[in-house]
Amino acid sequence: MSEKWIYTAGSSCTYCKDGLPTRMNELMEAGFSQRKAAAQMAVEWEKETGKKWKPESIRRIFRYLMYGTDMSQKAAFTGDNEWYTPKIYIEAVREVFGGEIDLDPATSEFAQEYIKAKKYYTVKDDGLNLPWEGKIWLNPPYSKDLLPLFVEKLIQETIAERLKEIIVLTHNYTDTAWFHSVEAISDLICFTRGRVRFVDDEGNEAAPTQGSAFFYIGENQETFKEVFGEFGFIR
Repeated sequence: MSEKWIYTAGSSCTYCKDGLPTRMNELMEAGFSQRKAAAQMAVEWEKETGKKWKPESIRRIFRYLMYGTDMSQKAAFTGDNEWYTPKIYIEAVREVFGGEIDLDPATSEFAQEYIKAKKYYTVKDDGLNLPWEGKIWLNPPYSKDLLPLFVEKLIQETIAERLKEIIVLTHNYTDTAWFHSVEAISDLICFTRGRVRFVDDEGNEAAPTQGSAFFYIGENQETFKEVFGEFGFIR
């Protein structure tokens, strides 16, 4: 994969000048509009990888890396990062993946008692600065500071083609830039029927004030539809 497709690390305002795709900058400096630059990048992407990528998806990610989370966003985050995905959903992820999860990059020792990923990163490891590879299950921290950073990392690793298959669980905040950026790189989304009842390390349950969405990126799309169709509708 050409280096021009790899996003550099960074956050917030550093993205305004340092974190944009190198190729997008080159095209715009050469006089291309943002729309035409994205269309050209889509052509180059298909030529280099054999895969099609909609220009609007490229523009959506480009805008996200420039501006981060929507300034108009009003949705409230709980700020609590220690709520874990119920086992029924983990079993579904494992079924889609063919039995095993290669990496859980945002987890805890408690959660791994039943997730059982081959490799996992806890808050002590700082998964944002470590490699992501293989079949990835991601339930990112939902605080307003951390969630966008995990989205940025997901975009980087997906475009770099280091991930074989990914399922991501987030709130269904469809009004946010980060949600649309994950949608732009996803093949399917499952919008849940009802709310996911997360659990803490003592087994207590709590449901968020909004629904959830499972994003899928990979080739086993029919399996994802079959398995996650039990939890909601697929788009």
